[in-house]
Amino acid sequence: MNTCFKQVFVAVWTVLILTQSVQAQQSLSITNTTTQGLAPFTATVELTSDVGTQGYVLAVGFDSTMLNPTAATVEGTDVASIGAELVVAEILSGGLTLGVVLDTETPFEGQEIPAGSGTSIAHLSFTPVTFSSVPLTTQLQFEDGVFNSPPLDNIIVQGGLSIGATDGLNLIDGTVTISPPPPDQLRIEDSAVLADGQSTTDARILLSNSSGPAQGFVVAIAHGVDDLTLQEISLEGTITESVGAEFEVMSLYSNGGTVGVVLDFMPPFDGQVIPQGTDQHIATYRYGCNEIIYLPESDLVTSLTPINGFIGTPPLDNVIVVGGLSMFPSLEAGTMTCIAIDPPPVHNTVMTAKIEFDQDSGNYAYHGQTGTLSICYSDPDDQIQGMTITICYDCDLTLEEGTFSLEGSIVEMVGAEYINHQVDDDCSDGESGEMILAILLDALPPFEGQTLPPTSEELLVGSIQVTVDDSAECDLAQEINFCDNINGNGSVFLYNNVVIDYLSVQDFQRNGTSVVVVPQEIFQRGDCNSDDKVDLADAATTIASQFSGLPILCADACDSNDDGVINLADAVFGMNWLFKFGPTPPEPGPFDDGPDPTTDQLPVCDSNDTGC
Repeated sequence: MNTCFKQVFVAVWTVLILTQSVQAQQSLSITNTTTQGLAPFTATVELTSDVGTQGYVLAVGFDSTMLNPTAATVEGTDVASIGAELVVAEILSGGLTLGVVLDTETPFEGQEIPAGSGTSIAHLSFTPVTFSSVPLTTQLQFEDGVFNSPPLDNIIVQGGLSIGATDGLNLIDGTVTISPPPPDQLRIEDSAVLADGQSTTDARILLSNSSGPAQGFVVAIAHGVDDLTLQEISLEGTITESVGAEFEVMSLYSNGGTVGVVLDFMPPFDGQVIPQGTDQHIATYRYGCNEIIYLPESDLVTSLTPINGFIGTPPLDNVIVVGGLSMFPSLEAGTMTCIAIDPPPVHNTVMTAKIEFDQDSGNYAYHGQTGTLSICYSDPDDQIQGMTITICYDCDLTLEEGTFSLEGSIVEMVGAEYINHQVDDDCSDGESGEMILAILLDALPPFEGQTLPPTSEELLVGSIQVTVDDSAECDLAQEINFCDNINGNGSVFLYNNVVIDYLSVQDFQRNGTSVVVVPQEIFQRGDCNSDDKVDLADAATTIASQFSGLPILCADACDSNDDGVINLADAVFGMNWLFKFGPTPPEPGPFDDGPDPTTDQLPVCDSNDTGC
């Protein structure tokens, strides 16, 4: 107990006349308490007295192998409402003390705890230290002459008289029963989305953490690669966001996605947690259907499966962290239903945008990677005389002006006589990127009536090169959509339409696309020991890896001459550059991190250096 508190108590006991006789049936008692798992709990200390009480000291012991104390306070008790003016708490090894004087400040109005039974005078807060598979019981017990310096006794002060156990004060210990918690559960809520090629919807990830407050979690969910595309993983609007998560990593794959979260990751380490609860919304997975489904076809139901050791690089398990321990919750799959939509109208033209990059990676790309945006159409029963295509795209993409091509398209085969396109890649005007394409098949004499033929299969209209800017955010879909009322580089606002029987048809289906930026391994050529510089140590590392089995993190970095093979020649090449004015190691070079511009059979780097 601190010096000031002891001085005040000495003063109180000295000035009061010690003539009060001991009263009968006076007691301090600790309520019996129960909890589950690592859930925090609070035990209440109650006073039963025959006369008014001016102050008290509590000294309570506990088993520190089972309980961890967090607070000893009068907040929320009957004493707080009366108005205690001096409160001193100490949490010690295996015990705690609490000293309270109600009236210590002018104008000395004589506050005291009135006589009565069951008056709450303290709240003692604890958390269990460890889990048990069977119920455990431990005591919270009053202990005189053990805790603090000098050691304190449990007393009450009445009429200036200190009354303790030897004076007839009854000390009634309490018990804490710690029961095993129900199993934690991670489940995916069922959801549904229109199978129209454009709509997306959210599947909520729900956590029931009965074992205790969650300090972090990992979620790994798989889905049918042919049926769904995972567009985004988000914490927006979740309890994870509201409590203030400080570290989060989301990764999207063709067959699933993972998210890892640590609630309290940075100073001042305020101890953020997701409290115990049932079906708490901790993350959101956003999906879209891969195929358009028209009635009377049936809806398509796809399982969203939380699965351990399958999704991620390396594969991750679904876990929550409670009390610093990894807990493996039970896993409950959900479903995503792709809802069949009404068939298109009589003019059932479908215009589709598709994106393809050099590697067989669907719509996933690296920073700086260039792919092909293709515009395709299908219409099983109409002959199309012309079309206007107006497209908006994310500002972190660049459509390469002058790369529009009809090569291999039905438009080239038929022989369109008027073609015009423009790209407005300037987003500084507050608009997104815009592309406008106009095609008229028969525009010149002798007016032979060329049209695009009816087709149930998608046919290529044209394509243009698209590049992912370095500013693009990783694991976020960069949208490319058909949009109306844009002016490109001009002043006339245009919209999507096809010309059928000399009529402008605007009510037809349009399917946009997107690009998801994924991390790309980057390195310095020649930095074989991965210390972010190229010097003689890297030549030594190359030799040791070849002849002594020294492990390396990035084979491409050790391939100094970029011949796709790690051998002694790479060490010689690096030393020639360092000391004999030899050629500089090829791109990305020895000075700046960058991706490997060449294709080889070397293993993927494991250095955790990426472009994201």
